[in-house]
Amino acid sequence: MTEIFSQTELQNLVGAGLIKKHGGSGAYILTGKGNKLLDDAFVSDILPYIQRSYRDADIQRRLNIASLLLTFYRSGADVFTTGIDALGQGPGIFLPSNTRGRGANPWANTRIAAVASMEGSVYAIHHIRSDNGKLLFADELAAFSRNTARMQAGRQAFLFAGESYAEILSELEHREDSPGDRLIGYGEAYQRLRMDAHLVTCDTTGALQLAIMARPDYRRRLTRLAVQSKFVPPPEDFPGCDAFYEGAPFLLAADMDLRRIDAAIQTAYERGCYPVVLAALAGQAEAVLYARYRDTGKARVFRLTNSALREFFGADAPLYAPSHQQFLTAKGGVIDAPLIQAHRKT
Repeated sequence: MTEIFSQTELQNLVGAGLIKKHGGSGAYILTGKGNKLLDDAFVSDILPYIQRSYRDADIQRRLNIASLLLTFYRSGADVFTTGIDALGQGPGIFLPSNTRGRGANPWANTRIAAVASMEGSVYAIHHIRSDNGKLLFADELAAFSRNTARMQAGRQAFLFAGESYAEILSELEHREDSPGDRLIGYGEAYQRLRMDAHLVTCDTTGALQLAIMARPDYRRRLTRLAVQSKFVPPPEDFPGCDAFYEGAPFLLAADMDLRRIDAAIQTAYERGCYPVVLAALAGQAEAVLYARYRDTGKARVFRLTNSALREFFGADAPLYAPSHQQFLTAKGGVIDAPLIQAHRKT
């Protein structure tokens, strides 16, 4: 408003009770009276009776969380948990933001967007954007370990989620020198992290990846289905390798742990069995793996076939879709939710 109105006009609008100055930010916002005036002045339903939000970052963060939850929902995970203790063996996801306003916040000021449980593993999830800023990495690790200690998960790992692989990798591979500074960027944190780190996009490819990772022993099972009769067990001293295929190390890359792939490629190069063979979802291969590994001569990249995925998931649909049927109560009644009216009614 300061760019549209003069100071005199702003003072008059404040005096008339149509706008007010927000104490925390100093921004001018509409009052209820101002909303009503605009609503009466224009065509009905154009301006619903709500207070306008002015914090773009808050709106974007909520949209990111909604996109993340929807991706997990489509993968078949439970997204309606109310506490970290509700996460069992999974698949399920919990939002630390749900603990705010309930006394002491055990997650403090961490940047962890969600915690997920899938097949004996627990994941700290960070939603990556270009404007994420820096984080207190030691505090992130401490909060994650402390709050998930009672879950008795077999493995702790990180999931870096985002709207695209390009945006995620742009942040994770950007390095900044921060000597003696507790605040570090995501690129530095990614390099320091000693846990497994997976990338996942908030789209259909990401939902299918999560559905795969939620199944027991997914790497071994999908490797068998992909390699079939050409399967050769990997050497015990070759970490990260899932099989040998035509004399080359084979890795199932559908869980998008790029650091595991890079380490296996380095080992293969040192042992003279280079390049490696990767198998992944079509969206993963086209967005990342072709350019990063195939086109640079580091790997042969194959896409997992629909037949292999159908056999892996069995009779279950790979992605969950809610029923369009009416919801019936135990007594046979229909629960009806009327449309929410835009004009001052619910």
